[in-house]
Parts: sequence; C-alpha cells; structure tokens
Amino acid sequence: MKWKLALISLVGLHASLAMANYEKGVDEYQRGNFASAIYEWRQSAEQGDAPSQFRLAEMYARGQGTRQNPEKARKWYRLAADGGHVPAQMKLAEQYLADNGDSADPGMAARWYQQAAEQGEAKAQFQLALLYLEGKGVEQNDAEAAKWLEAAAKQDVVAAQNNLGSFYENGRGVEQDHAEAIKWYRQAAQAGDAYAQNNLGAMYAQGKGVDSNHAWAVFWFAMSAQQGNDVAAENIASSLEHLQAKDVRVETANIRAGNSTDHDIIAKVRQGDTLRILGSSDGWSQVYLPQQGGLGWVSSSLLE
Repeated sequence: MKWKLALISLVGLHASLAMANYEKGVDEYQRGNFASAIYEWRQSAEQGDAPSQFRLAEMYARGQGTRQNPEKARKWYRLAADGGHVPAQMKLAEQYLADNGDSADPGMAARWYQQAAEQGEAKAQFQLALLYLEGKGVEQNDAEAAKWLEAAAKQDVVAAQNNLGSFYENGRGVEQDHAEAIKWYRQAAQAGDAYAQNNLGAMYAQGKGVDSNHAWAVFWFAMSAQQGNDVAAENIASSLEHLQAKDVRVETANIRAGNSTDHDIIAKVRQGDTLRILGSSDGWSQVYLPQQGGLGWVSSSLLE
C-alpha cells in the first residue's frame, strides 16, 4: 500500500511539473521568445503532456523558433493525438487528406476524424460524414453519413444542417421526412447559408413538408440569390407569377430596406410600375425588385 501511495504522489508530481513547463512555454511564446517556448514545451512534451506535444508540433510545422520540420511536426502531432488531444487529431486528419501522391491517406484521415468526432468535435463529425458520403477512406455508408451529419447539425454546423435537410428530403440514410427536412433547412437558412435558403424556398414552392406558399418561396430564393446563388435566381420566376400584383399609383414611390421611413431608400419606382407583393405589415408591403434581384418595402398607401 505504501508503494502505491508513493507512486501516486510521484505521478502527481510529474503532472504538476508538466503543467508548469507548459504554462512557462505559453508565457514565453506570448512574449515572442519562441526558442524558449520550444525548450519549455519539449520538457513537458517528453513527459507525455499532450497540449505541450501539440504546441511543439505547431512550432515545427510553422518554423517558429526552429527550422521548419514537417517530419518532427507530425511526430509530435501523432503523440498528442494518441493522448486524446482533439486539435492534434484534427490536424493529422487534415494533413492526411491534403497530402499529395503516396503520402495521402484518406483511411488515416477517417481514423483521426472518427476519434475527434467521438469526443464531440463538431467539425470532425461533419468531415467524417462527408467521408462516409463519398466513400473516401471508409466504405460508403449513407446511414453513417446521416448519423454524423445529425451530430454536427445539433452543434450548429450550418453546412451539416443543410446536408441533413437534403438527406431527410430525399430519404437518404434516414426515413424520408419532409417536415424534418424543413426544420434543418430553416435552421441553416436563418444562419445565412445560401444553399439552404434555396432549398427551403423550393420546399415552400412545391408544398413539401409545408403548405405551398410562394411568398415565402420568393423570400428565400431572393435571400439566396443575393448571395450569388444563380439557381435560386432562376427559381424566383416560377413563384413570382403566383403573387399578388399591384401598380404604383403616385408619380414616384420610395422602396425602403424595412417597413418604416427610418430605413434607407434602396430604390425608386414610378407610376404604373407593377410590383409583386409578398405580404404586408403595419401599412407597408414587402415587394420583390426584379432589377435589384432583392426585396424591399413600400408604403401600401402608394399602391392600387
């Protein structure tokens, strides 16, 4: 029993020393003393401290305080990754995918993404899903892709949310569920993803998972088109014809960015111009502007 207690105390001492070296290394690095930082991190890295091993790898990879040395960098990344260090696991995975020729190894990339993903790293979950989707480094498996997409989507990875929406829309790797597709498309669309905005617009236009609503379809198509999505821009026309049309009844009318005169004027329209109406609020009508390819607001009193 005494030997065990002595061993535990010794392990605790090593851990404290490693932490001290790591923190000294951080201080030296922040002061710009890169060589000193390397010295401190090497002491704790050789004692098996994963954060120090990762920091040391970064220094060799960047050539800070020492000559750039990819082989030494990978050695220390690997040791840190074996110790469960998620950033090191991510770095190795990225390197195995980015390498050219014989050094590329998608299987190893998948291995490290898997380890990081299982520790809850959202980016690793998304990348692992893509590997399963493409059958790259792993056997192609839609169900596994959907599983990891959902894990990443729940951690607000926007691209994962859009892809998961597509899986549910098409019944790929999951049971087809248009309402669930709408849910994930909407989350990604509201976060600003142009692809999800277009996909959500298409669901409204087709009445999939929701009642058909061409006003919402145009809204989301326009939001996507403003980010340069040409497909969304082309989709607008088929929904516009379903919207109510009103003519401008005054000589000129200001189109504003919001539904009050406090908002900037973004365009002007003339008497007789026809506007397509998405909806109205507080005496203002939201309209689609073909020339700008976007949306604006006009006082409803100026229309007939």
